[in-house]
Amino acid sequence: MASETQAPTRSAGRWGWTFFPIWIGQALSWVGSAIAQFALVWWLTDLTGSAAVLATASTVAMLPQIILGPLAGTYVDRWNRRMVMIIADGFIALLSLWLAWLFWQDSLQIWHVYVIMVGRALGGIFHGPAMHASTSMMVPKAHLSRVQGLNQALGGAVNVIGPPLGALALAFLALHQVMLIDVITAAFAILPLFFVRIPEPERKPTGVGARAVWGDMLEGLRYVRSLPGLLAVIGVAVALNFLGAPNWTLLPLYVRNVFGGDAAGLSMVQAGFGIGLISGGLLLGAWGGLRSRVTTGFGAFTIMSMAVIIVGGMPASALWGVAVAWSVFAFFSAIGNGTFVALLQAAVAPEVQGRVQSAVQSGVMLAIPLGLAISTPLVERFGLRSWYLVSGAITTLICLWALTSRAVRRMDEVEVAGHGEEQAERVPAAGQSVAEG
Repeated sequence: MASETQAPTRSAGRWGWTFFPIWIGQALSWVGSAIAQFALVWWLTDLTGSAAVLATASTVAMLPQIILGPLAGTYVDRWNRRMVMIIADGFIALLSLWLAWLFWQDSLQIWHVYVIMVGRALGGIFHGPAMHASTSMMVPKAHLSRVQGLNQALGGAVNVIGPPLGALALAFLALHQVMLIDVITAAFAILPLFFVRIPEPERKPTGVGARAVWGDMLEGLRYVRSLPGLLAVIGVAVALNFLGAPNWTLLPLYVRNVFGGDAAGLSMVQAGFGIGLISGGLLLGAWGGLRSRVTTGFGAFTIMSMAVIIVGGMPASALWGVAVAWSVFAFFSAIGNGTFVALLQAAVAPEVQGRVQSAVQSGVMLAIPLGLAISTPLVERFGLRSWYLVSGAITTLICLWALTSRAVRRMDEVEVAGHGEEQAERVPAAGQSVAEG
């Protein structure tokens, strides 16, 4: 079938003309959202001065992914992914438009912010898996790591330029005008989707109703369990985030209490993080990684974890050393995370990518608050240094295990068709292991 329900063979030399108009539009939207997010967080901070309000806003933004992520991924695999992205981006833009109107009317309340953050998160749990799955259909397998490297570099760039651009916007524009920036940049993300055709995987006929959707979701979970090494890879990712979330969340406290640093010292460390993230992403984008994605990804995660140990052992007089080590952490984090996403895109069958990506994201997101809850009493009892040293040592051991695990290394052997080029590898169908006859 030559329609959007099938992934056609695509010339490796022409895929960029399809993919990068979408990617550039999404990048512009990401910058616009970062500007609006900075302005909104500053408004909350200036209005309330409450850490509890900021923590609640962050928490409610995570709940949709944790609770509804796998279900959203199931629908992404059932629906046309291009339309999912158009509707999700449009929905988020409408929320920003509503936010701009509330600011213009001077009627914004804190509960409005919570509602809007939940709404944006709901749009994100559909948009993210749809974009990931569409990328694997448009980009040749050999270039997936490079594209993910560019994504990591973009994320680092947005983290670096988002706050100053937000502050600049607040200096010259009213709050409702700052929110309109997010609406305008969202239009740049939506517009290319009306003109670019995104291949869709072949899907088996599916039923309707809650029972059929539940069955599809369970089928995705069975696929995760059946594919050699996939469950182990996801488990490692969840463990790294469980142990690592306190490291970046508690960093301001670590800089102030252990090193006696001030806002300038913290900004130096955060600048090092941004530089490392951009550099690592650009390197992966140009290089593409080793032939073995497992070696590239978990090798990078191993060095990243060792950098955490260095942060934990740095003398109290050497805050500059923390900045350097944190930059190394970000550099290899970009390479590891980009390669990890490419590994999943190359190995997971196109028709279940929405479910698998959502399941991974939900597990990772759930690990973050759990890690923070576990670390808090331990940090109070044993100190911040102890957490950095112990968590870095444990994650290093986990990554070394992944590098030597036969189950994890088998992920390099699993590749599926549908990456914009002809491939002779076996295609594991949903729920079928490549080890089956």
